[in-house]
Amino acid sequence: MTSIIPASPTETRVIVHGPPSIGDLNLWVPEAITTDAGNAAVYPVGEPWTRTCRGWRQRVPASGAIGPGNAPLADPNTFECLGIRFPYEGRVEWETNVEPRDLSETGVDFDIRLRNVGTTPMRKAGAAVCVKFLNRAWWRDEDVLVQSGRQVRSLAELGRDAGQPNGFQAWLVEGESISHRFFHEFWGINRHRLDHPTMVSRNAESGWCSAVHAQHAYMLHSNRGNPCTDILLAFGDLAPGESRLATGKIDFHQGPAEEMLMRVAR
Repeated sequence: MTSIIPASPTETRVIVHGPPSIGDLNLWVPEAITTDAGNAAVYPVGEPWTRTCRGWRQRVPASGAIGPGNAPLADPNTFECLGIRFPYEGRVEWETNVEPRDLSETGVDFDIRLRNVGTTPMRKAGAAVCVKFLNRAWWRDEDVLVQSGRQVRSLAELGRDAGQPNGFQAWLVEGESISHRFFHEFWGINRHRLDHPTMVSRNAESGWCSAVHAQHAYMLHSNRGNPCTDILLAFGDLAPGESRLATGKIDFHQGPAEEMLMRVAR
């Protein structure tokens, strides 16, 4: 059974203890709340994590939506991160649940129930969930697989040729679009599209794999220099006062990565 502990009492991060050859994962759930063009939250700080019967729960009030980090408010309506400005739009609160699987499966389920507590509609509300590999020595682009154009492709095949030459890259799910300036200018939106919101990382030596996936997501993104496979969960448009649930999963599996990719993408 996979085990989970909060990274700190109030940060929106938990540590997932994966199989030994995968190592621990830093699950930032979420790192930010986004809209089509901007952010409603970044580096949030929530209430202390509390135990549930199966895992952990955290509530993040609207007052904790913006925390310390490299994306401060440049003015009341604008964030600035690494020299790139984008709108502060939407006022939100949410509750997160993270649960390990039972003994029959190895992995983690997480969900976020987001509520628009502002007075304006939110277009394409999303939750940026970061899955960072703390034992990074085995991780490389050649062994991270996705399905694109109905073929199994590695990130090395898809390339990282959009945005700045910084090792960051994002891949939109087929049929999705996003206007967010930071994603386009800093991350870079790759020309290839993903058939499913699923990304599988394999340790080629041990045969163990880790997958992050969701039923609904706008895109997945990755930082080669600080190995992670991240997912932007999709809530859709949220009217004032409306709430909606988004879910995601991390799976661990020993066996062919291609087999795992096709199984979890169904």
